[in-house]
Amino acid sequence: MPMYTLELGLYPLAAIVVGALLTLIFFGVVRLKCAAHWAIGFIFGAMAVITIFSLVTPVHWVELEETVPQTLPVSVKNDYLTNGEPETEASSPLPHKEGLGVGLLEEIPSYSPAAKPFLYDTSQLFGWLWVAGIIVVLFYQLCMLIRMYRQSRNQEYVSRIDGVKLYNVDGPHAYSLGSSVFIPRIFDDEMRHFMKLHETAHVRHRHFLWLCLCLVLVAMNWYNPFCWWFYNELHLQQELQVDGDVLCQGVDRKAYQYSLLRATMLGGGPVWILSAFGRNPVAKRIAFMESNINLRVSVRRALLSMVLALAVLSAAVVTACENNEKVMEHPLMGWWKMDFTRNTDSDTELYPFGKQIAFYNYDTFLTICYRARNGKTLDFSYSTEEIRLRGDTLVDAMGDPLRYKFIDDDTFQNQWTRQPYQNAMPSGPEITDQWSRIPIDEELMELFTTLSQADKAHGGKFDGVWVNLTQTVKGDDSKEYLLISDSLFLSLYYHRQEPKAFRAAGSGYTSTLKEIGDYLQLGDMEPLVYSMPDADHLVVRKATNEHATPHNYLRIAMPAELKRILTAPMIQGHSG
Repeated sequence: MPMYTLELGLYPLAAIVVGALLTLIFFGVVRLKCAAHWAIGFIFGAMAVITIFSLVTPVHWVELEETVPQTLPVSVKNDYLTNGEPETEASSPLPHKEGLGVGLLEEIPSYSPAAKPFLYDTSQLFGWLWVAGIIVVLFYQLCMLIRMYRQSRNQEYVSRIDGVKLYNVDGPHAYSLGSSVFIPRIFDDEMRHFMKLHETAHVRHRHFLWLCLCLVLVAMNWYNPFCWWFYNELHLQQELQVDGDVLCQGVDRKAYQYSLLRATMLGGGPVWILSAFGRNPVAKRIAFMESNINLRVSVRRALLSMVLALAVLSAAVVTACENNEKVMEHPLMGWWKMDFTRNTDSDTELYPFGKQIAFYNYDTFLTICYRARNGKTLDFSYSTEEIRLRGDTLVDAMGDPLRYKFIDDDTFQNQWTRQPYQNAMPSGPEITDQWSRIPIDEELMELFTTLSQADKAHGGKFDGVWVNLTQTVKGDDSKEYLLISDSLFLSLYYHRQEPKAFRAAGSGYTSTLKEIGDYLQLGDMEPLVYSMPDADHLVVRKATNEHATPHNYLRIAMPAELKRILTAPMIQGHSG
């Protein structure tokens, strides 16, 4: 069963396409065909949807088989989907790391680790350009608002009616700004009366605040022409709404329409943020006043526009899911075993001491190395980190591209730079590994699947995930976890290597668990004396040494980092 989540980013093309479709619906069903208040609601809904599509996209999280739990605890799921760690005393959230690289490298030795891929820099450039556009748009509008507020302070105050401040102005235009209404002196009493009713209605509907909110959405989508069109359309729909309010007060329709024409003839450039009398297309406003739209027809069109908008959104989400599900299966997805490793400058092939297997799913790389395996018993070391497909490039947890090339369809070589904390068989900082694709190991898959459900098992009093409190040292991110499920246990040492990315290493031991009287038998290890002060605390020590320091374990929810490690092999990908 596929599971999807949302991935943050910048997706301008998707936002423009969705904006175009919503604009078509607005033109065909809503504009000048139903009540103005519904058109305003549609505009804000469309702007919100466009903004969401510009900032997030659905991605295929993980393909769960029947043996894998279909649901996760909410806390663990949220931590996993944000690529972070649970908020505990010993850990802090890990931010998602974006990156973009170039395609497969034809010749590994020619790659310079210090060179930044062109597309990586370009993606960063686009991101900064987007932020710069937001700042420019908002700064421009802020300057306009400051200028208008300064001008308004110098106007002649007349009175205050129902919380609305009235001012006389020398210019030819009436307008409202916040809770203030500005009426020109040059017009006669009838014209000024119409202007006061009109602008007071703007204040009553809080149109100025709604324009400011819409402007923020426009700034976030400044590259999208349909957002600018919706913003301009909002001005018209606000005028239509206010015109209707004025006519409902019993004023003469023809006289009011004539006043709009007189105000329009005075001309003047548009002011984006103002609600202004007579500044919008008067012909459309007069035609809308004369149309006498039936309430039943308006409701039907509103419902039709809602149905069409939902259909567009559903189609857009499905399309995004299908597209992202296809690209998530990157070239290395699947199960692999290491053939050999060597220094990049050497032709001498070295072979791992034990069997080394690597798993790539759509976002996580895990490799384990074990010397011997006997049924449920497995002693191994491991390393894991985030590996994601960005464009046509696989990048690691720090956003750097993987350096690999395919020898054939089922064999690839990977070059990596050894870090000070890493051990490697060959000498030298640059290492080349060769891997071959292998079929899925069903027994190993079953082992990981069972352990991934440890916090959901209910077969015994020891089932669950336990953390060793005895070994927890303040400032040290090394931990020991004990996972027990269906009499199978895993003792796993975990050490996070990067505080700002998902990259970790450690060792583990799996075997069976038996309770014999007051003793616990973990595989072929010596028996342990145990006690349980309560249901969520376990104390154990070696049975052969009464003076040995007891280990205290606390039962916890499955940590996000363990869930990620255990589910890595469950993405089958290319099974070979």
